[in-house]
Amino acid sequence: MSSPTYILHHNLKSLCSIMVRYTLAVRGPPKAFELKFEEQVVDIFNEEQLSEHFLCEVNSMGQVPVLTSPALSKPIADSLEITHWLAKLYPLLIPESYSSQISSFLERLHALNFFSLSFPGRPQVANGFKAAAEKRLAGDITERYRKALLYKIEVLKRDKIGGLQPEVTAAMSKLAQTLLIDLESVLPIPDKDSVHHKSGPWLFGLEHPTALDAHLLPFISRLRDVGRQELIPAKLGEYADLALETPEWKKLTVENLVLIPKTV
Repeated sequence: MSSPTYILHHNLKSLCSIMVRYTLAVRGPPKAFELKFEEQVVDIFNEEQLSEHFLCEVNSMGQVPVLTSPALSKPIADSLEITHWLAKLYPLLIPESYSSQISSFLERLHALNFFSLSFPGRPQVANGFKAAAEKRLAGDITERYRKALLYKIEVLKRDKIGGLQPEVTAAMSKLAQTLLIDLESVLPIPDKDSVHHKSGPWLFGLEHPTALDAHLLPFISRLRDVGRQELIPAKLGEYADLALETPEWKKLTVENLVLIPKTV
């Protein structure tokens, strides 16, 4: 009997998709046996995530990434949930000795509204997504699809339109800056005479990247792409510069990770 295939539905420019794809790229050896993963690109720029199939059978939130497989009882439709699922199978992603710290930082990172941080002052971007979903309601569609679209519109109102309210974008900027400052405290310490010195280049001075590195680096890259460099502490930026030169990252990414051009 052949082993099941796990399909990662993603988009090349989706931040959370990049986080999971990078996590897969650096997952390290398995705890038991290697799983088979395949990728399926979802064309979010042509609204594939709004199709009846995607909303009704893949992810009712109309978002990527999503992990599906006959071996799963249901799709895993959240990037952090996918990562924790992977970490149980690939232990280097969340080493036991740093488990609580890594999990805490990941929770704080994913508590941020990435849309708020990427598109402050650009409500037309969120309104465009909402208009695309509303347009589909006008057609001759099934009842299940109508319900799915109405739910998606509510998600857009809450997370995208609501996320671009000035008070929300200001709060998210402050939370992001505080988080990144705190992450500086777990950077490798170069002083070999220090009792806290670790020789590895990754967070906590580890020799192998963890899930926290795999999610933080795409986040830093996205902040730079959308002109939010002021949120990134200098030492964390230096760490990212080195990490972003690794072959795993270069193989993974495209030149420009910005979702929507600034001229929109």
